[in-house]
Amino acid sequence: MAKNGNRSSMDNYAFRKAITRDVDEIYHLIEKRIIWMDKNNLNQWNRTNYLESYPRAYFINKVEAGQLYVMEDKLMGKVVGAVVLLEEDKRWTNDGSKNYYIHNLVSDTEVPGVGIKMINLCEQMALDNGVDAVRLDCQASNTKLNEYYERLGYMYVGDVQEGCYFGNKREKKLEKFMLN
Repeated sequence: MAKNGNRSSMDNYAFRKAITRDVDEIYHLIEKRIIWMDKNNLNQWNRTNYLESYPRAYFINKVEAGQLYVMEDKLMGKVVGAVVLLEEDKRWTNDGSKNYYIHNLVSDTEVPGVGIKMINLCEQMALDNGVDAVRLDCQASNTKLNEYYERLGYMYVGDVQEGCYFGNKREKKLEKFMLN
């Protein structure tokens, strides 16, 4: 329990598969995050035409495919984070291992800790499903984000280029005992 007697801040949140009506809230979070990136001089979505590459229709498609997850504030009834979780990714060579791929991770700039909580929950889902590693990529020039993922155990394993996007591929090998 927190010092003030309240439950921990993540107790009021639910991680669930997204539904179509969540897409507008997710899109708003992305727009808000892009403004935050500009204000904090971070190069990521704000430098890669992100909203053109990932229009609302993309997220609706991911809902229909069961690949989009949200973190919902149960007390406020609002989405505070989202992530696409894939079992395949064309950016990666199929090496015979079973992997999950994190994409389009977004969290509310006003709710600290939601991003890492969603990553941890994706890792737990991977462990529960016998997955070998979780993979992601991020803008190569975004030093802060690359350092953040490295601290979380996501090691640099290669480069990716798609249009004007130049990224670093990162991977975290999972151990059965890791999240017990």
